[in-house]
Amino acid sequence: MWSKDLKPDVYSYGTVISGMMKSGDLASALEVFDEMLERGLVPDVMCYNIMIDGFFKRGDYVQGKEIWERLVKGSCVYPNVVTYNVMINGLCKMGRFDESLEMWERMKKNECEMDLFTYSSLICGLCHVGNVDGAVEVYREMVKRRVVVDVVTYNALLHGFCSAGKIKESFELWVMMGKENCHNVVSYNIFIRGLLENRKVEEAISVWELLRRRGSGADSTTYGVLIHGLCKNGHLNKALKILKEAKDGGDKLDAFAYSSIVDGLSKQGRVDEALGIVLQMDKYGCKLSPHVCNPLINGFVRASKLEEAICFFREMESKGCSPTVVSYNTLINGLCKAERFSDAYSFVKEMLEKDWKPDMITYSLLMDGLCQGKKIDVALNLWRQVLLKGLEPDVTMHNILMHGLCSTGKIEDALLLYSNMKQSNCLPNLVTHNTLMDGLYKARECAKASVIWACMFKYGFQPDIISYNITLKGLCSCGRISDGIALFDDALKHGILPTSITWYILVRAVLMLGPLDSLS
Repeated sequence: MWSKDLKPDVYSYGTVISGMMKSGDLASALEVFDEMLERGLVPDVMCYNIMIDGFFKRGDYVQGKEIWERLVKGSCVYPNVVTYNVMINGLCKMGRFDESLEMWERMKKNECEMDLFTYSSLICGLCHVGNVDGAVEVYREMVKRRVVVDVVTYNALLHGFCSAGKIKESFELWVMMGKENCHNVVSYNIFIRGLLENRKVEEAISVWELLRRRGSGADSTTYGVLIHGLCKNGHLNKALKILKEAKDGGDKLDAFAYSSIVDGLSKQGRVDEALGIVLQMDKYGCKLSPHVCNPLINGFVRASKLEEAICFFREMESKGCSPTVVSYNTLINGLCKAERFSDAYSFVKEMLEKDWKPDMITYSLLMDGLCQGKKIDVALNLWRQVLLKGLEPDVTMHNILMHGLCSTGKIEDALLLYSNMKQSNCLPNLVTHNTLMDGLYKARECAKASVIWACMFKYGFQPDIISYNITLKGLCSCGRISDGIALFDDALKHGILPTSITWYILVRAVLMLGPLDSLS
């Protein structure tokens, strides 16, 4: 890098390395570092710290760890508190928490004074992976050593308690934070979210009211967290009230708050109210997003208001909110269920024209609709198109087609599809076996159904009550009532509880009141 006549010192090299690491040129920084060693210069600890920090920040664990090894094994320079902090923080952020704890123990063993950053990195990392007990242990040592705890560390611990469902401990910590004047808006957001996730609605409202009385004001995240949590816990009207208060008070709301309300209203069938909320968003300076629009499209579809769904879909585009694959899939699903297959295909065609790639869900929805409409030949044609596109149908799509084939009496084709699954690197699941057994028993193919029952165990699946009901009904329909009763005893022995359908099958069979074909 430098000519042989120039004799840069360690500081010069360190400055260059620091610049390269900041710009992301890690390879060049490593070359300069090696050149420094070749010239017989000994990098100082700051140079090592810069290198380790740079590699860790960019996720290069191997190279960062190698620099650390060079420092502790082949250097006369010793790591300082910054080195340990860099290592602990980097390891925590990369999810290597066992190594970060080992580094912490090593730091203590070498009597290197730990600071706030050391403790905070560990507590944040441990809480992130759910090791709250470990985080508490670190916190206690922090207090013991009289290190002043900051709000970031308290917030990490509060989040850990809430995530672990330790509500009593979270309240105790909250009180302590209040005594030390360590509540900020992030603290409130964490606590409100944690309480709502643990179904402590009234407590969350109380914390919300405390924030309002404090006068520091909630941010858009607070409203989003509160409204989403209330909707999720079934308190939609409370959420609507808070939404109105926020709008009347001129508070800023983000798309997350609106999407939660729209989703909640749509799921309750209150699609007209949901539409009203969406139309108000522009007025209050909040742009439409797919997270808001997709739940409303789904609400229209669920309410069988397909024309309204399509109309809103088009309006969504005109307002600059591009539909996503989820938007298309929702419409396609509704159209297929209404047996409007040509309209569904037109939306698939539109997706392709806009360079949106239909995913496996898109094709599965189409195929499911076609199979339910008994259009099995069209479904098979779609299956072939999927294969020609180089896509690999998943187990869900296999199960849909298998059910369609069985329901139209194409049992041999269903068996062929089942046998080909292994070759397609797609393993059948319990639903696959249940579907095939149901089809075979309806076709009075009892022996083949028994083979599938055995295959189910071969693949490592345990039959559920649906498996037992299908087989019980099939055996009884074939006149094998004693085998059916033995199967019922086997279900009880394995802790499978019978349902009303199970009892109905048995009673019909024992009383010989007629065929069981009508029972679904």
